[in-house]
Amino acid sequence: MNYDYAKIAKEVIQAVGGPQNIKSAAHCATRLRLIVADRSLADDEKVGEIDAVKGTFFTAGQYQIIFGTGHVNRVYEQITQLGIAETTASEAKEAKMDGKNQVQKAIRTFGDVFVPVIPALVATGLFLGLKGALLNNNFLALFGMTNADIPQTFQVLVDVLSGTTFAFLPAIVCWSTFRVFGGSPVLGLILGLMLVNGALPNAYSVADPSSGVTPLMLFGFIPIVGYQGSILPAFVAGVIGSKLEKKLRKTVPAVFDFMITPFLVLFVMLVLSLLVIGPLLHALENVLLVIVEYALQLPLGIGGLIVGFFWSIITLTGVHHIFNMLEISLLASTGFNPFNAILCMCGFSSAGVCLAISIKARKKEIRAIGPSATVSALLGIGEPALFGVILRYGMKPFLLSCSINGIAGMIAMLLGMKGTGNGITTIPGLLLYIYSPSQLMMYVVLAISTFAVAFGLCWFFAVPPEAMEADHPKETKKDAPAPAPIAFPDVLGAVAQGVFVPMEEIPDPTFSQGVLGVCCGIDPETGKVYSPMDGKISQLADTLHAVGIEAEGVELLIHVGIDTVEMKGDGFKSHVKEGQTVKKGDLLLTMDLAKIKAAGHPATIMVAVTNSDDLTSVEAVASGRLKPGDNLMCLKA
Repeated sequence: MNYDYAKIAKEVIQAVGGPQNIKSAAHCATRLRLIVADRSLADDEKVGEIDAVKGTFFTAGQYQIIFGTGHVNRVYEQITQLGIAETTASEAKEAKMDGKNQVQKAIRTFGDVFVPVIPALVATGLFLGLKGALLNNNFLALFGMTNADIPQTFQVLVDVLSGTTFAFLPAIVCWSTFRVFGGSPVLGLILGLMLVNGALPNAYSVADPSSGVTPLMLFGFIPIVGYQGSILPAFVAGVIGSKLEKKLRKTVPAVFDFMITPFLVLFVMLVLSLLVIGPLLHALENVLLVIVEYALQLPLGIGGLIVGFFWSIITLTGVHHIFNMLEISLLASTGFNPFNAILCMCGFSSAGVCLAISIKARKKEIRAIGPSATVSALLGIGEPALFGVILRYGMKPFLLSCSINGIAGMIAMLLGMKGTGNGITTIPGLLLYIYSPSQLMMYVVLAISTFAVAFGLCWFFAVPPEAMEADHPKETKKDAPAPAPIAFPDVLGAVAQGVFVPMEEIPDPTFSQGVLGVCCGIDPETGKVYSPMDGKISQLADTLHAVGIEAEGVELLIHVGIDTVEMKGDGFKSHVKEGQTVKKGDLLLTMDLAKIKAAGHPATIMVAVTNSDDLTSVEAVASGRLKPGDNLMCLKA
């Protein structure tokens, strides 16, 4: 279908609020990206009615209009001819955080780091709930059993399922932080694994007075322990480490970069983490322990108010495991643990706030994460709710949750609630209160009340406005180019050497949500990109970061990196041109992975079948590490 691109450009400008509302324009392989002065002046409905438009959304400070391959570059040309300036790299970067203060920027970045970790934490929450129910002595006593009656093999299996994620949490956080801040994720992973290496005293064992494990003392006064279960220390190490790597990539000569940069990053960051970050947080742990011990002795439930309000904040620091020492001390001296009741109510509060946001929000990301994060919080693992939903888009729901935590904690102290153990909270925590009908009844009533109040107050007063912004609509097919006379490809080959990335894990919502069709990705290990099928080059982006290929009944888009359009072609080289016929395995592009990482962009290569709706089946069949040409996707006409 032929379009009047000059007419489309004029209609776009008017529908977005006129030329005075458009600061600058850019485009990638599929989307026109406009930085606008006032988002509210853009009329989504009018834009959606324009010829060739397949969807709109606002993200990263840019109003993005999906035109698809072959159209977006022509519309962009007409837009610039009408006097709209071209977006610079600095403008695009500033737009991503436009209108946000420093706290909001930090929270959003922290959320970006934590989102990929959430599925593992949710699964761990389910396993911990199972462990708390099946291996709790109060529960087993109902059947005349004790832990000694449970087969050791089963106990070990449950320990592995429930303990692995938190044992290696710093490694996951470091990996994700390096990814977000433009470092090499594998270096982040190795650094995180170093921080929980078995040669270091285990943090949980150090926090347990009965274990006999003590910190290593360097120079007689610097304590060194592992980082098991920690979040903030791994995050700080990841931020500093990724920035150090990017600095070294620019200064170390290319011939030595492969050896010197990883060595220096790991060496410097391990020393810094163990000798500076770790000891500082260890000192903070001791101060917090003294404060909380004192607070619990205050009258009128004030201690519960203080501990409850600050508990989520303490969780953010990653030093909360030190309170195992306090709980064990309370159990040893009195046989009861009033601290546990406060923590349980904090979990119900977080779950209520999380569920309210999840149900009311219009963003698909929140609606997808929220329910499972709520379940996880109800099973005692609050991190998915805290980092993935409550803190994701602002401070209001977080502060509401903290306030409810404090009030619920004060009520728990006034009622004299106390458990018979530690280590489990929320729904599994019920098992610590079945020793007394009155304790169990108070627990159930306060838990339900806390959850309901948190849900209601958040629903009416604290759901973040950004969470209420609707995602862009699914792309609707309005036209299809004439098919090229090339045989239908039943199997697409891997376009690069690297690690397979499922569609839902691609760090770009346009691809991960299937807006452009069924797709998958590869995290490349080399800078060469090959053709996955026989076909004809239907489009080659001016910035060389994306290629369109057509075959009989198949339209394919290969997009190299996330937001690499901002690099303006720097670091990319094309080996093909538009209209050229290629064979499966032909070299299409080469890219400089170091430059992409230095520019702060993930290098993931996306392969999208943009006319998936026209095919009977499109299925990714790859996994793990791939070589060029390995089976990637299977297609059926």
